[in-house]
Amino acid sequence: MVTRATSQEPKRPTVYTEAMEVFHRAADLIGLDRRVRMELEEPDYEHIFYVTVKLHTRLLPLRKDEQDKYNDLSESELLPDGLEPLLDGSFVFKRRALINANVFMRDGVVRLKNKGLYKVLPGRPERFKAYRVQHNQARGPYKGGIRFHQDVSLDLFKVLAAEMTWKTAIADVPFGGGKGGIKVDPRSLSSEEFEALTLRYMYRLKPLVGPDLDIPAPDVGTDASVMGLLLRQYTDGERERHRLRGIVTGKDTRIGGSEGRVRATGQGLAYTIQEWFADRGSVPAGATFVLQGFGNVGSNAAEILKGLGARLLAVNDAGGSIFNPDGIDVHDLVSYVYDNPSNLRRTVAGYPKAQQIAKTDLWDVEADILIPAALGGEITGPVAERLKVKLVAEGANGPTTPEGDRVLAKRGIELIPDIIGNAGGVTVSYYEWIQNKRMEHWSETEVNGRLEQAIKSNYRIIRDIARNTPRRTATHNSVRYCIGKEVDMRTAAMVLALKRIEAHYQLEGFSQ
Repeated sequence: MVTRATSQEPKRPTVYTEAMEVFHRAADLIGLDRRVRMELEEPDYEHIFYVTVKLHTRLLPLRKDEQDKYNDLSESELLPDGLEPLLDGSFVFKRRALINANVFMRDGVVRLKNKGLYKVLPGRPERFKAYRVQHNQARGPYKGGIRFHQDVSLDLFKVLAAEMTWKTAIADVPFGGGKGGIKVDPRSLSSEEFEALTLRYMYRLKPLVGPDLDIPAPDVGTDASVMGLLLRQYTDGERERHRLRGIVTGKDTRIGGSEGRVRATGQGLAYTIQEWFADRGSVPAGATFVLQGFGNVGSNAAEILKGLGARLLAVNDAGGSIFNPDGIDVHDLVSYVYDNPSNLRRTVAGYPKAQQIAKTDLWDVEADILIPAALGGEITGPVAERLKVKLVAEGANGPTTPEGDRVLAKRGIELIPDIIGNAGGVTVSYYEWIQNKRMEHWSETEVNGRLEQAIKSNYRIIRDIARNTPRRTATHNSVRYCIGKEVDMRTAAMVLALKRIEAHYQLEGFSQ
């Protein structure tokens, strides 16, 4: 008999296994019970399904090498609001465009007045890959955002769902972690197509979620209007639909949303930055900061920090990067990005009151604070080597790679980790959920007061764990969480999360 040797090649690291490095490090430090560790190492459920919608007819710009044969084609006149422009230069054709229209077409080609030649692409059904990952519910219902983005994957949603498990534990709200969404570029869809896709997603998702089971919220590519659509689809036809208002959070305040929810993530990040300065006997006034990402988190954090007296020097987003050594007027930039109808990409690129720079130059801007508030994996080792800041305050989920972490530590650049830095969103989502349960509506002052207390007290606990200085004060108690040795801030945050989660397993036991 011949025995064949099998080579045990090490598995290649994935986004998820890399993200779980800090989990394993903290679990080792606290001696996490092996069974609890196994419960947390992988998600409870990983759902993959498909969503189909009917896309409208499109008018695609005709290639230049095909245009000569249509030089004699007359111009077609269509109702202007029947054509919705997309970022790629095409138009979505709506039926009302034909009202009082005058159309000349040859071989499926039309010439639009003052626009040029376009090829007609008939409407068709399209299939989109969709996900929902439910990581852990030891502390309460699954909770996490809905992301519509072209670069999502199952592995990414596993990372984000696990982060929500840690984040809800750190914020000390009674939720677990979940995340999901659709692999799609929302900017490639018309408003009607986007609505149809959102409604169909909830139609397929409905058996998996519920106000006491799994509670979605906004994330990249979604917002309060999307939450309104999800709410409608979930509750439509239900006998006691208003009791189900807590199925999603991050809604418009007029349909059960909470005051302060839109700014909550940026507000929570600002509170942690305030605490960082207070620990040094200072305030943010006069400090300078660089911002990577100008979506909900980045723009709101920038406005709040400006209100505290800090000065924005540079911004990068998916469209471009800008820099002004004298400071950028945040309110004016917000108006340029979000109130300018010609700025279809909603980007800072082209902002006239700052110079355009390359994204790589952003990392060389000297400032007190860098706020990564875009997508994950931006602060790599080489990027961390270039930074000229004192503090990295993470607004995005997982913006710093493990190698980036090591470089920051080596260089003495301090860190506010994402699982406390951006925990303001889920904290106020919890307040919204409570308000929905009670059919109440709290003032923004009350919401922000609760948020400030929650974020700052938990930040202080993490800081105490990192320094191994157990304390019981009027605002926080870190005695049961310190582990007898100093650790970095990211590990300290994970220690807090795991100790709070482990307590549920220790006190409740395991179902048989």
